[in-house]
Amino acid sequence: MNGYGTSVFLRTAFEVSSGVPPVNTVAPAITGTAQEGETVTCSTGTWTGTPTITFAYQWKRNGSNIGSATNSTYVLVTADVSQSITCQVTATNGFGSASATSNTITPIAAVDPDAQAFITAAAITNPTQQAAINTLVVDLKGYSVWTKVKALYPMVGGTASQHKYNLKDPRDLDAAFRGVFVGGWTHTSNGSTPNGTNAYMDTKLTPSTVLTNNINIGYYSRTNQNATSTTCDMGSVSGPSGPDYLMLFPRLNNVSWYSVLESGTYTQVADTNSAAFYIATRNGTTVKGFKNGTNVVTRTGITAQAKPTGPIYLGAINWYAIPSAGWYSSRQCALAFIADGLSDTENVNFSTAVQAFQTTLGRQI
Repeated sequence: MNGYGTSVFLRTAFEVSSGVPPVNTVAPAITGTAQEGETVTCSTGTWTGTPTITFAYQWKRNGSNIGSATNSTYVLVTADVSQSITCQVTATNGFGSASATSNTITPIAAVDPDAQAFITAAAITNPTQQAAINTLVVDLKGYSVWTKVKALYPMVGGTASQHKYNLKDPRDLDAAFRGVFVGGWTHTSNGSTPNGTNAYMDTKLTPSTVLTNNINIGYYSRTNQNATSTTCDMGSVSGPSGPDYLMLFPRLNNVSWYSVLESGTYTQVADTNSAAFYIATRNGTTVKGFKNGTNVVTRTGITAQAKPTGPIYLGAINWYAIPSAGWYSSRQCALAFIADGLSDTENVNFSTAVQAFQTTLGRQI
């Protein structure tokens, strides 16, 4: 072999023998919105090594490979929600291969459009509160009760401007039953607390024009208070021929009162703790009271009265367009709702959804 050929052979052998396998110096990173339906991207990270490096990707759920998810991008699916998602990048050249794992993301569920409308209107920026609202809406739809709800005040955020919004129709309008706070209220992330002397919230929802005779109202009280004088957490009283009651009285002299289109009488049951989710419901000639999803009292054969012609108040009772003196509540409200035609099963399911909502927020009773 001539000198020229020997030189080429030696140089080539030297270059081959001096190659370096891949070594990761900066881990791969997943970027994008960690939410069901969104596309996320995994970078290669930073590597050393020669000659040219090629890269392969494998997305993992809780450490296990996800089917054919082997591209640098991945669309998050329902199965990924609340799971640990990572991406493993494998770098290869002529001298070997090595793998590195990205950061971990935990995707949230896709946001329901109705939940998103409320989140936007009420300026809810806390991710836990956003997720809780979304799950509540999804749950109520799953239980087929969403369409029966007329107004739902979840009291999330921490300010009056956030607590006023109706989750069912979060427009800042009387026609959307956006609440108007009057008097002394305290607003926190745990809910809204009336002062018991002059505070109430006008829901702008008038039973006579909005509801049927099968009515459901509910109040999530975070206060264990045994009132010694008449106190009303929510309600309205008015009618052409006398008092027609739509109200909740948890708890007066160790008795809770539920009244839905009754005149001069109340459905009562013994009660020793008013920190609870109360629902008063009327279906036909039967009035029932629910506490934390349990039917605690039933009265039958009750003649329906005319529906009140004044809007329902929270924190007091609307007595012929006047918040009744002496009937103001001071129980903290973490949610209130007004609905039409819920069955017993739907009332229980509603309670289940609400308790899950409160538990996510860490304010359950």
